This record gives sequence, structure tokens and C-alpha cells, in this order.
Amino acid sequence: MKHSNISVFETPEPAWFSTVPQKGNWASWLITGSHYGKRVALEPKSVLNIELGGFYIVLKGCVVATALSPEGQGKAVFIDVLRNGDMIWPLKKKQVRFGYEVRTKTYLLSVSKTKYEEFMKANSYSETVLMAAELNLMTKHSQAAQYLFATDLERVKRIIAMLASHPDASPTDRGIEVQATKQEIRTLAGVERRAGVQIFKTLQDEGVLRFSGYKTFYYQFAE
Repeated sequence: MKHSNISVFETPEPAWFSTVPQKGNWASWLITGSHYGKRVALEPKSVLNIELGGFYIVLKGCVVATALSPEGQGKAVFIDVLRNGDMIWPLKKKQVRFGYEVRTKTYLLSVSKTKYEEFMKANSYSETVLMAAELNLMTKHSQAAQYLFATDLERVKRIIAMLASHPDASPTDRGIEVQATKQEIRTLAGVERRAGVQIFKTLQDEGVLRFSGYKTFYYQFAE
């Protein structure tokens, strides 16, 4: 599948990558990824089954990362909205299971399970890099866990701010334009519909956000 407008080599390195003491360079990950893998396009609501193996780098788009309950029961806990350059891979430790669902049309650099070991060996300090990536993910998991004890309003504010800071969002004269429904925001925040109605009214009264139609809102970052 060709994606002529998506360049692998223009993909930025993830924010945590610069903190890794021994890592080679980011370009080498993109080059070897292109050699051992391929670009794929996924539609919204597509689910990545990481337990089957494989490795991904987000080239463009948005993927929602959640922590799944151990037995597959109960609600998933929202962790982060992954952005360009973020990695997705199978963790060796199984204390926490993570789920990944595509939020908007997303392009990934995908290395299959059969090529994964070769890909890792071809990258300098691959184990060190993945240890740093895992630490970053587990730190975000800990931060998300703290919000389980937050108010519904605080959880909704967190989701809105994260969506508005994602590269998919667009700065406009009316504020940061974000494509998201009220239901999606409530689901990610783990908030019931009745509580969500009051929260959205409060935020709109405060001038924090304004909905335009069913799938779009405009957000004003606090100064």
C-alpha cells in the first residue's frame, strides 16, 4: 500500500528519546524500520493486538493507549494519546496489559513478529531504548492511576487538554480545533452521561471550550 504523502524519515523522535544515554540515533530506527517493515494505514476504531507480537512507530495520526484489566473485565483506564514518533511494542513484563485503539486515520511503520528480532538486533542499543520507552509508558500509567481518584471534572479536563495538545488538533482564531464527540470524551474520562452534561456546560460557561456541531470542539488553553 502506498502512502506518497507520508514520509517515514520526517517522523520526529519521541520526547523521551533524548534522555536515553546510549541509543544510537533516531534516523537509524527509521531506516532499519523501513528495511524490515512497511507503512500501513489504519482506520478509526482499529485495534492493535500487541500480544501477537510486532513493533510499530506512529508516523501520523492518533492512537489511544489504555491499561486493560487483568481478567479482561471492567473498564480500561485511559493512559495517553500517542503521537508521531511514539512506539508500540510487546512488553516483556506482563504486570500491566496495554490496549491500543486507533482514534483517527493513522499511518504506522509496522515490523512484523517474524522480523522483530532481526529489527532489534540491527538497531544499536535497542534494549536500552526499549527500557526507556517502557519506563516512559509506566510513568504515564502511574499518572493515569492517580486520576482514578480525581473528580469527574478533573478527568474530563485532562482528556480535553491532551486531545488539544495532540498534533492532530489545529490552532484557529476560535481556539484549538479538535475532532472529538462528547461521548468519546466521556468514555475516555470514564464519566457517566448525566455527569458529563453538567461538566460540559460548566466548561462552556467558563469559556474553556465550545462545541461546534457533533464532532468538533474549540479549546482555550489557560494562560
